[in-house]
Amino acid sequence: MPTARARQEWANRVRAEYRSAAITARLLHLAIATGLPRELLDTALRIVRDELDHAELSHACLAAIGGGSLPVDLSLDALAPPAHADGPLAELVHHALHSFCFGETLAVPLFRAMRADTDHPVARTALDRILVDEAVHRAFGWLLLDALLEVDGPGVRAYVSTHLPSAFASYHRAYGAVPDAPPLSPDERSVGLLSPAHYRSVFSETWARELRPRFERRAVAIPPSALVV
Repeated sequence: MPTARARQEWANRVRAEYRSAAITARLLHLAIATGLPRELLDTALRIVRDELDHAELSHACLAAIGGGSLPVDLSLDALAPPAHADGPLAELVHHALHSFCFGETLAVPLFRAMRADTDHPVARTALDRILVDEAVHRAFGWLLLDALLEVDGPGVRAYVSTHLPSAFASYHRAYGAVPDAPPLSPDERSVGLLSPAHYRSVFSETWARELRPRFERRAVAIPPSALVV
């Protein structure tokens, strides 16, 4: 039977998926108000549905490994970030940078790695669906950033350049500097857990091969602290 560590990991995923749904719903509202193209709005609406589906699939996995009664914090504070102090366009760019350009671009290789060793049927079903959707979500994030650059190129580029160091630092702490932990058991690997070393490797490779080149192509300044991971 998978361990308490595995159950806590899937409980965290339930909360994370609901939070992604809430953030994307807020992003959709802001994108409509900004007058972004209909294709982007339709994709954002699809992503809200996807994230709600992912939350339900994650909870089904949590229940299947004995964590159905584990409390998951779905409070308003956990799911609804406050409005941005600099206004709605800044908030939209913030979510594009943090949740999509970073979050969803990292999600694709992370979920691919989770899926590789997963043989628990319920976890496999969840990860199969999530992995397919994350590729769409990743593409949306960069298309969204491009659309925002068309709205206000100098302003959006300046915002992203200014806030890229904090975004990088946040995701580096979460994935690129994960402290070592006791080795995973076979049962933990079977439900999609990754070792700290695997998280660090995925972050480093994704930054070098995906994230940094995409920002550079959009003339976004790369912080010195991120030049070498």
